[in-house]
Order: sequence, then C-alpha cells, then structure tokens
Amino acid sequence: MSFEQCFIQLPKIETSRLLLRQITESPEDGRDSLEFINDYSVYRFWGVYDEANDTNGRRRPKKKIKLDYHYKATMKEYKAKRELTWLMELKETGKIIGEIVLYDFRLNKQADIGYRINKDYWGLGFAPEAGQAVLKFAFEVMDLGRLQIRCFTNNNGSIRVAQKLGFVQEGLIRKGAIINVITDYYIFGKLKEEYQDSPIPDSQAKIILPEAWNETIIEDSNS
Repeated sequence: MSFEQCFIQLPKIETSRLLLRQITESPEDGRDSLEFINDYSVYRFWGVYDEANDTNGRRRPKKKIKLDYHYKATMKEYKAKRELTWLMELKETGKIIGEIVLYDFRLNKQADIGYRINKDYWGLGFAPEAGQAVLKFAFEVMDLGRLQIRCFTNNNGSIRVAQKLGFVQEGLIRKGAIINVITDYYIFGKLKEEYQDSPIPDSQAKIILPEAWNETIIEDSNS
C-alpha cells in the first residue's frame, strides 16, 4: 500500500477490547478526549509542558474547554501529512480512553510512536494492546522499516510499554528535544525484520481498510 493512502482516509484497527479509529467532530469524542488532554499526569510526559523549568506551576497549559479542540488539532496534523492518530475506543462501552499516534515520519520509512491514556484506565494493558495493532499496521501496511519510542527517563509506565512491545533500548539522550521540551530521555527502537520474526496475528489486530483505498488503487491501475 502507498504511504500517501494513509492520509486519504485512516483505516480502523480492531483488537480484542479496542476499536482504533480516527477522531470525529462528535461531542462524545471531544468530551472524552479532553479528559486525558487536560490531565496533568498525562500531559506532563507529552512534550508540551516544560515541568523542570516551572517550579511554581504557573506555566502549566491552560485547560482546553472547546469540544472541537482536539478534533481540529488532530485533523490539522493529519491533513498536513505529519501525524496518524487513532483514538482508542472501548468496544464494550464506546468510551474513548486515549490515543496512539505515528508521527515524525522520515523518508517514509521511519516513524515515532506516542500514546496517552486516561489515567482511570492505566495498568490494564490497553497501551500494549493498541501498540501491537499499530506495529502491525506500520510494518505490514505502511512498509516502514523502523519504529521508535522516546520516553522521559522518569516515565516508567511508557518505558514498560516499550519493553512489552519488544522494543530495544538503544540509548540515553541527554538534554534532547521531545516536541517542545528539552529533557533526558531513553530511545527505544524496533526494526521491521525484528517484527517479522514474531508478527502480530490477524486474530489480535484486524486492519479494516477503507473503500477509498480500493478506489485509489483502481484509479492508479487505469492511469
């Protein structure tokens, strides 16, 4: 599949407990997203808040209140072909509990993975479950050659997720940049050939390709 097709319409991915899908303008998506976006315990590790240089807490991000805030921010990056973001929807209830993102694409062969989850759902294995699905998509559908995860050195939860996904800790970056924050961080990497040694089966992650992709393939074959 073409790298460009991912930015025509984002495929859904179904796991045992989650439906990974693109955000919509619905009030429910907006409301659920604001729960984890505005949570200090979540955004402190997202690279948008320089906590180390804010000793009195006065520079914390302002609380987002508009229901369409996250939709607009997410789709802006998607339309610019900079990020692929899947919401994590609980199949049982329809609740949005977090998101997982492919970003910082390099030469259409490398990307970073980022994930953030509503703290009420921490420790239940949702991040590794979503991570496996995105690994499958990145290596099998997008044909990426390398994925990496950058974790703040004090973000033990994210470090455990990277390890559970089989990423190799490749080093410690001192005073490096994660989005808008300068910090020490660990870098974890996983190569396509390593994934191919133990690929994620369809029974664990089902990728649902959109009809728009098939139409593009037909058009390309006729051109």
